[in-house]
Amino acid sequence: MDATLARTALVAALALTAGRGLRAQPAAASPATLPPPVAAAPLPEVVVEGRHEGPRMWTVRRGDHTLWILGTVTPLPKKMVWQPDAVRAVLRESQEVVPAWPTYGIGANPFTALRVFIQWRRMQKPPDRLPLRETLPPALYARVTALEARYGPHDAHLEELRPMLAAERLTTKVLDASGLALRNEVQKTVLELARAQGVRIRQDKLKIEDPVDVLKDVGATPLSAEIACLDAVVTRLETDLGPMQARARAWALGDVDTLRQLSHPDDRTACIAAVSTSERVRTLIARARDDWLLVVQESLARNRGTLAVQSMDRLLGEHGALAALRQRGYEVVGP
Repeated sequence: MDATLARTALVAALALTAGRGLRAQPAAASPATLPPPVAAAPLPEVVVEGRHEGPRMWTVRRGDHTLWILGTVTPLPKKMVWQPDAVRAVLRESQEVVPAWPTYGIGANPFTALRVFIQWRRMQKPPDRLPLRETLPPALYARVTALEARYGPHDAHLEELRPMLAAERLTTKVLDASGLALRNEVQKTVLELARAQGVRIRQDKLKIEDPVDVLKDVGATPLSAEIACLDAVVTRLETDLGPMQARARAWALGDVDTLRQLSHPDDRTACIAAVSTSERVRTLIARARDDWLLVVQESLARNRGTLAVQSMDRLLGEHGALAALRQRGYEVVGP
């Protein structure tokens, strides 16, 4: 059993509740009893022509030490060509790069890895093994099948997934059909450039002492909470796709003013609440979020130059990371 595969399974479960993308394993198909709605034409793909640098970076200073923060948004246009010249220049002045999220570690015990993988496979279907059409309220199921017909027709796997995993799969289908990518390719490029330029990457590892129990906690999420999570995701896909495309275009063009003006509806709140009855999962998510702010302050104190990556929705606003840094006495300047 490959421990990397087991770690991937555990990260997928945590990513679902923390708002990051995951891939669900396919399951057998089951015919629906409700007739699928008539498919409407999807929104046209968002296309951003040419090469773009994205928004200017924020600078955070204390004395002669500088932290540069590159804000990202998800999703972004699949066909966007990003020109990271400004990042290359900052890396020449940096000794360290801080990614937006830590990695997760479960240790090297192969038996633990096997148990994690088995538990991950087990939790993908609902405990009662009922298909989605029998699990969801009829009105919500009709909305799910309407989105499926419009953006991902003939998806045989959606019907057999538990509601939280169906939410992730449906999101991926809709974004893909709209020309948007869920993965954070910007951070991936930054880390590749850092390695090429010999800049140290501070990828902190969040050790999970009881990974099998964490997956069991996620798998034991009450059905009503999972349905609320799926309902929130469906609502966002029904109402926010156009603004998602606008945010993606604004990021590519470096238009931070537009990013500030566009609201960022957060369907993750319902999905995080779905597993909030688990103290283990709640603690892990909080640690993953809080650690970034601690790490960038440590890196800023230690290095003359540091580059960090973080999502715009966690940076902006009165409760965002930039406001927190200002409150702690740092000089923050940005677009």
